[in-house]
Amino acid sequence: MDWSIFEYGSTIPNEFVKFFNEANGGESVEVGKGKQLILIYNGLNYQASLRNVDQVSAGRATFQIRYHSPEIKELMKSVFKTSYDYILSQKPQDHGSKKQVLVPEELAEYIEFYSTGEPFKYEMKLIPSTSPKSPNIWWVNQGSTLNAEREEGILWAPLSGKGGRSQYHWDTMDEVRKGDIILHYANGSLRFVSKAIEDPVHAPKPSSMAGSNWEEEGRLIRVEYFSLEPNIPLNNFSQEILKLNINQGPIHSGGGVKQGYLFRFTIPGLKVIQDQSPQVKWPDFTFIKEDYNMDEVVKSPALIEDRDVVEVLRMIKAYISQKGFSYPMHLIENFYLSLKTKPFVILAGVSGTGKTKLIKLFAEAMGATSENGQFTLIPVRPDWSDPSDLIGYSDLSGKFRPGRVTEVLLEASQNPSKPYFICLDEMNLARVEHYFSDMLSILETQEWRDERIATAPILHSSSLVQDEDQEIYGNLSIPENVYLVGTVNMDETTHPFSKKVLDRANTIEFNDIFLDKFPDLELGTGPRPEATPNRFLRSDYLQLVDAYGADSKDLIRSTTEKLMKINSILEEIHAHVGFRIRDAVCFYMLYNQRFGLLAEDEAFDHQLLQKILPRIQGSSASIRRVLLNLMRECVDSSFTVNEYLEDTTSLFEGDKLKPLLDRAKYLRSARKIASMLRRLEEDGFTSYWLS
Repeated sequence: MDWSIFEYGSTIPNEFVKFFNEANGGESVEVGKGKQLILIYNGLNYQASLRNVDQVSAGRATFQIRYHSPEIKELMKSVFKTSYDYILSQKPQDHGSKKQVLVPEELAEYIEFYSTGEPFKYEMKLIPSTSPKSPNIWWVNQGSTLNAEREEGILWAPLSGKGGRSQYHWDTMDEVRKGDIILHYANGSLRFVSKAIEDPVHAPKPSSMAGSNWEEEGRLIRVEYFSLEPNIPLNNFSQEILKLNINQGPIHSGGGVKQGYLFRFTIPGLKVIQDQSPQVKWPDFTFIKEDYNMDEVVKSPALIEDRDVVEVLRMIKAYISQKGFSYPMHLIENFYLSLKTKPFVILAGVSGTGKTKLIKLFAEAMGATSENGQFTLIPVRPDWSDPSDLIGYSDLSGKFRPGRVTEVLLEASQNPSKPYFICLDEMNLARVEHYFSDMLSILETQEWRDERIATAPILHSSSLVQDEDQEIYGNLSIPENVYLVGTVNMDETTHPFSKKVLDRANTIEFNDIFLDKFPDLELGTGPRPEATPNRFLRSDYLQLVDAYGADSKDLIRSTTEKLMKINSILEEIHAHVGFRIRDAVCFYMLYNQRFGLLAEDEAFDHQLLQKILPRIQGSSASIRRVLLNLMRECVDSSFTVNEYLEDTTSLFEGDKLKPLLDRAKYLRSARKIASMLRRLEEDGFTSYWLS
């Protein structure tokens, strides 16, 4: 980012020029010439031009995007405020000076341009800085271990307890980073504050704890302790902390401290405690610098993590690209939002479009591979007729033989901070309801237990014969860190899905195949896979009551109103949706708004395409009428449904369809509906899966 972005436009690095030429249908801009350009941001169009500036005398040609309206300059200043303020403060006062101001890496901000399929029309994505990055705040309960840990300058917690089961207040150790601040609580008071001087490592139990009953393997963080004199009693501040509603915080509703080891805390919480204890001499590192916006944190305790989502997705897309794979714009964001909404997603499309590869590369970019057991590919067989191939069975001797899914669930339950991906490849070669119904039903039992998402058991102890099997697999459920993704080939050789399956999944269709995309000879220079904690993907909402609040109710209500209009259309063919789909669509829209990934209409377009249209199939006049009414919702009220009620052939004649799609509010859904109508006209039957 430099000053020019706020003045006239952006210079395109030479290595990217070839991609702009491809986006322009192979048309290049001659040296010294320019071409009119449309830049799209959040659904708004901005006028610009693409220029190939003649700098032959300097031995180069420079491609530039030039602005044509002051609105886009103001947009850049508002989004890239960090860079703008920094450059303005460092810029030489001498207007004749050509000295460049370089923005530091920690303040870096980015623009991404995406092809829209139309020459000289790009969509922009503006990625603001995540800095300044403040430390995370933690709360540790120590009790009898305090003296031993303080003497060694450490925090230590076991990996697991009896039965190999971990605890979320131990797993949080993996999330602490060098520089984080920890509050130390023991015997009714805060007694110390410390600063992490190293990232966490796996380490055996310290010698000072040799007499304890903990398992031998654990996690260790080296910290520097500072005494709080006088100690700060819990009742001095507990009620004020409760008002902050800290997610997975240490204080329970009664004002006491939860049982457990390491809990999340916040900067506002630390500030409350400091304000309540003016007599205590706090070390300097506990005072967060003034340019940190405390008001924003109070409104959204997860603000820093939310900003990190954009950066992680950018890294994932870069990793997939460097592997030589190209997917449609915003597909990765849509896939992420779908997994975040519910940990079961279906990828549908013709064979060979890269469905399985997408899952594998997405998982790899997050550090989940087949080698470390966090990615598992399970090819579905046509003869599967019950859950035993996935979950397992007891042999004639009573010994339980676990299926591949059970093995993954067991490992995931022992490593809850890591995401685990299960890919069911060619999922509909067999009838999904026959072999997968148990998993689907158990997913619906998700509930909050001790700050974690838990389900009913997939294996009850009473169903296992041998004591050893009961100890290992008894009452095993689906952990919150397991994500199920099925691939589906859309053709006549496979089985259709029931509404039970469709209601529980986002179905993402692969239509676009880029045969003209070739490997880059410079591949391999991009980002490496990076272990990403499960909180990046884990759902934050299970029921609408979890999400319904002052900041979200307007979006929930507007989304519900749209669904009610859709339902009034679907009722004619008994395909209208219930609370499950309403909640899922609202969650998707809320996550999208929170992370700022897609325009609101684009996000709802995805949900209409993925949650509503897959339910529609048939051959009757009612099906035609429903599809036409849905088309009107996707385009606008001027679309004349009655004109096509008897015959839709004329809709596909000449160029009638193109201007209709050009003005579509929900373009993807409108295209799919047009395809389904064409299939109905030509074959007398239509379905989302065969169009």
